[in-house]
Parts: sequence; structure tokens; C-alpha cells
Amino acid sequence: MSTITFSHGFFAARLRRTLGPDLRSRMKYDDSEYYFLNFETDLDNEAANTHIGMFLAWAVHAGLARQDERGGRWAADVQAVLARRKTGGQMLSDQCDGKLTDADLNAEGNAFAAVYYDKQYHHDYARVFDSQIPSTGHDADDICSVPDTWANFDLIKPVLDRRLAAWRQSRQTPELSLVGDPPPPSPPPPASPPPGPAPDLAALQRRAEQGDRDAWFELGAEYITGAHVPQDFKRAADCFEKAAQAGLAQAAFNLGVCYQNGDGRPKDAKQRLRWFALAAEGGHGQAAYFLALAYRQGDDLPQDFIASNALMMLAQKRGVAEARQAGVMAGSLAESTALAAQLSEPGQLVALLSARRRKVLAGQADTGVERFKHGPNAGRQPASPDAAPDAERPAAGFGLGHVALLVGAAAVIVLLVLNMRGQRFVGLSWALSLIGAVGVFKVGPSVGVKGATRTLATVLAALPALGSFVNLWMVLRWLGRRSA
Repeated sequence: MSTITFSHGFFAARLRRTLGPDLRSRMKYDDSEYYFLNFETDLDNEAANTHIGMFLAWAVHAGLARQDERGGRWAADVQAVLARRKTGGQMLSDQCDGKLTDADLNAEGNAFAAVYYDKQYHHDYARVFDSQIPSTGHDADDICSVPDTWANFDLIKPVLDRRLAAWRQSRQTPELSLVGDPPPPSPPPPASPPPGPAPDLAALQRRAEQGDRDAWFELGAEYITGAHVPQDFKRAADCFEKAAQAGLAQAAFNLGVCYQNGDGRPKDAKQRLRWFALAAEGGHGQAAYFLALAYRQGDDLPQDFIASNALMMLAQKRGVAEARQAGVMAGSLAESTALAAQLSEPGQLVALLSARRRKVLAGQADTGVERFKHGPNAGRQPASPDAAPDAERPAAGFGLGHVALLVGAAAVIVLLVLNMRGQRFVGLSWALSLIGAVGVFKVGPSVGVKGATRTLATVLAALPALGSFVNLWMVLRWLGRRSA
């Protein structure tokens, strides 16, 4: 495993001040608008709430959020977050308009956030979710690609708990309320990320030896990054193995990467796949994705498209962006979907894959490989779990979206042939245009029309007359890809 690197110019979101309605200076720690305005892919705006919302959810669970004695909407959302019925990202959107400010935390929460959030939180977040953050070159999209799930919250929570404990221990002055009288803005950060408060390694070691798997993982992370101790890949791998043996999925994944890259462990394909499988069984999405690739390519495993598809669907459901881009192999979707449902059952993944591998090696199981190579649907169909029924079609196939596209393209001709007048003509014009707009929106990604271009094309397609030409343009793109 290589040393983790970060684009700190992005992560170091500066403390900002805004003027509140009561004309007091108000501290704003972070703002989701900064991120989604810089999105360059098809991420939903709500994705920008996730990392900020996880800090807010942690503050709620740690007793650092503001209290609402009147029992209003804020108090109701606090209870929903405590009961895990609502994520921090959802609460941030509903209650805070996407902004985390000092009004959302109590006195101690503000005192901690003022010294930690800007200087260290984004660095800790990126380190914890390093395996889930893609490297597309678009910083805002990458950091916001982590799914807003309670499973991911449980990965960042122990780190924040330790940071809070270390801060409380280091305080030498009485608690200072920052509400209404925040400290001056922090100076610009240095070019490289500050290391943050050094953890008490002796205390971590003691906790680890008492069986605390999170402490083993944190020790491994310290030796991997070398931020506070000399970098030592072997010690890191040893610590990850202890945590993985105690059932921590993230540690099992990290150990698999160690075996893959030869960092602190000899390169060993079997051990790599073993730990990836254990991590995937524990809910790790990236591990399921790497296993899916191994089965697809026959990389130290018998080539098995059905197993690959099932694991890829599992990774897609866990929010792995690369899995959505990789899609599934056509020709065996029914079996793959059934296997994916079985693999998602707790504690079943390793046993099911092992049994299936034995059957494949004995020639007793269909892998879907021959059907892909020789069947009528040969080709790869990018798919998500929501689109599994359509995945049997080739990438340039035909579906309801294409029907709507053709209707929109033929709208002008249809109207001329019918020779209608008055309100009936206007109504039918809009109806055909809206159908065409649906087709443009649905088919757009498959013909390379994405993001802002897709949105603009959809809006134009909804206009009578003009929309027909937009639909015709899309039809020509689709036919060109199909012939290619």
C-alpha cells in the first residue's frame, strides 16, 4: 500500500464568517454549496452534504449539538439521527440549508470544531475513506462520492471519538463559549497538511492489546501514513491483520492491498483475494469491486462472469462509483441477480463463493462465459442495481427511452400529417415534445451526452418543433454508436 496522498488545497476549507440576521458575526465551518457548484460529473447535489453531515451526526451522538428545549423540528431531527432513521447529511439539508455553523453546535462542540474541523477533519475523512474516494481529477466530485450510509459513519466515528478525547485531555483552560463571539479566522494553511495532534501511541497500544480492533486499525493507519511515527509497512500490516481477525472489514481490505502491492507482506494473490473476500463479506464495497474484477478477468481465479456480475452488483449497491462504470457482462443477468441476493446475506459471501469455485473447477457450474462469447447478446452492458432487468440488452440496445426519442424526433411530421388546429394542436405538440424530452434524458448517458449538456438537451427537447431536431440529433448519435 502506498502512502496516502491528499489534494489539501481542496480539503482545507477555510473558516468563513457570514453576517447573521441578528447582525452578530456567525462562524460557518463548511458549506455544501461550495462543493456542488464545483461538481463536474452527474453527482446529485445532496452528495455534497455527506462529509459535512457525518460530522454533524457525530456531534449529535457525542452530545455536542445544540439543544432545543422547545421540542421543535431540530429536536425531532436530533432524535431521528440518534435512532439512525435519518443521516447527518439529510439533517444538514433539512435543518441547516447545507451549512454547518456555530448555531448547530453547543459551547463545547464549537470549541472543539474551531480547532479541529478546518485543520484536520477533511484529512481524517479522506484517510478513512481512501478506498472509496475515486481519483478522477475532480476534487469536489471525488470527496463527495462517499455514500451517505450509517456503515460509513461507523468508520469515521471512532476517529472523531479519539480526536475529541485527545482534545479534552489537552485542554488547560476552562471551557469557552464561541457562540456570538467566535475567535478570529485561522491563518491560511501551509502547503502540506498539518499532522494534527499526535495520538497517544502507548494508550492506543494498550487498548489494542486489550482487544480493541479499532485501536489496532488506528495504529496501522499511523504506521502507513508516517504522520507521527516512522513509516513502517510491516508494522502497519501486522496491525491491520489483528483488526481484520477481529472482524473489521476496512482492516481486511487494507491487508488485502498490502498483499497485492507487497507492502509489509510478500505479494501473494491467494492471500489478497482471501482478505478481499472477508472484507466484502463484512460490507466493504471496494473489496467486492476488486473481487468482481478478478472473477471477470480470471485473475488467480477461474473466470466466472456470473460471480463477477453478482459481486459488481453488490459493489454498486454499496455506492462504489467504479463498479457503476464497469457495469456487468451480458448474457447471465438472471443467475447473477439471484447470486447477488444470496451474497448480500450476512456471513454467506465467503462460503458461497468457495462452494461455487469448487463447482466451476469441477465443471459443474455455468459461468456465463460461453454465453457471453457466443450468445446473441454478446457485449458488456453497464448497469446499476436499479437497471438490472434492462442489462441483458447490448450497450447500444433498444428500450422505452429509445421509443420516446423516436416519438420526439417524428413529432413535427406527425403534427403535419394530422393537420390539427387550435387547442388540440397545442396540447398534442407539448405532449409529443415532453415524451421526446424523456427519451433524451434516458438515452443521453449511453450516447455520451452527460452533465450540463444532457440537462440543456432535455430542456430544449421539451419545446415544440425545436425539440424534434434535438431528438433527431440524439437518434443519429445513437445509430452511429450502434453501427460502431
